[in-house]
Amino acid sequence: MWGKYATLTDPVHKNSYAAIDPLRPELSQAGRTVMITGGNSGVGYGVAQAFIRASAARVIILGRRVDVVASAAQNLAVEAGAGYKGEVLGLPCDISDAVAVDTLWEKLRADDIVVDVLVLNVAIFAPKKPLLEVGTTDVWKVFNVNVRAQLQLTERFYKQDGKGASDTKNLVHVSTASIHDFINITSDTLAYGLTKNAGQLTLQLVAQDTPPEKMQVVSYHPGAIFSESAKASGWTEDMIPWDHGTSSALAIPPSIFFFYAFNLPGHFAVWAASPEAKFLHGRFVWAAWDVEQLKHGELRKRIDEEPSFLKIGVHGL
Repeated sequence: MWGKYATLTDPVHKNSYAAIDPLRPELSQAGRTVMITGGNSGVGYGVAQAFIRASAARVIILGRRVDVVASAAQNLAVEAGAGYKGEVLGLPCDISDAVAVDTLWEKLRADDIVVDVLVLNVAIFAPKKPLLEVGTTDVWKVFNVNVRAQLQLTERFYKQDGKGASDTKNLVHVSTASIHDFINITSDTLAYGLTKNAGQLTLQLVAQDTPPEKMQVVSYHPGAIFSESAKASGWTEDMIPWDHGTSSALAIPPSIFFFYAFNLPGHFAVWAASPEAKFLHGRFVWAAWDVEQLKHGELRKRIDEEPSFLKIGVHGL
């Protein structure tokens, strides 16, 4: 299904590996505050686990429901154990509501919290219908979350003031392979692919005008993971070859499956928020791709010499 995209590097990865291990000193997030949209479940929860592992001073997870996000934050703190000296906060925020997003940032400012790393993880799916059957109203609802909310969060992140706000910021965008393959991957969910493509291009253009020393922007496809959100959107276990299988297919407890399913995109997010990923500023990659091969050799040569490589655009003209 994934074709040439999945084999850009050799090897490709299904689980975390040494180069992106959050315990590497070079990837340490000590002293930093990390905020993750949709951090209460799925990939976002795995990202939160990874930043805790990387010794982030504060991990803030956002979610729509107060009770769910509070419970997730408590679980993260318990999992981290006594050895973790940081803080885990669960804050409610419906990013589809522009007023709620502004209120969130004003609360952070009032509490003297400056966010150093923002992980844009939340996206919403659309009905599996042609665009004109979905209709303008419902397609625009998807645009509201997958484009407008991402830009608003990015703007507020970039324009923070307060102590430490002038330090280098890292924006990590959890994107999707759906942005570049509308034939094989998202032929039946075009509203999702369309809006995620637009959101990706938005951040690509933000990066084009923003030096990485001020705000480093890296986007990545986390993998095809049969998460609860995918299930709620109508996907089934046998619909596509999921990158990590499913808990029932693997015959392992859900908690163990969660580690296998989400440690790769979670750990990759930590690497993407490090100075090592600076060369990918404004570009899109897959978490499965080997970062050592991206950093060196022919792929690095293309990244350095081809401004359009791993970016959205009409190429070949």
